[in-house]
Amino acid sequence: MTLQSPDDRRGDDKKGSSTSAESVAFLLLGGVVTGLGVGAGIDWLVKTFPLFTVIGVFAGFALALYAIYLETK
Repeated sequence: MTLQSPDDRRGDDKKGSSTSAESVAFLLLGGVVTGLGVGAGIDWLVKTFPLFTVIGVFAGFALALYAIYLETK
């Protein structure tokens, strides 16, 4: 029977939380970038530059927050 030192256990917790933090960061970044791209594409087609770009960024951010909620639930 081997005992783990407190440092060994702390390292395991750090590894799990950094993976979670990375996934949250990528979800936020991906949501905003996707919304930006879709909004800019619609604006380019309809010739209404800032309207759908702004809507797309906010929609992407909101969907990313919802995805984070589902992942951490």
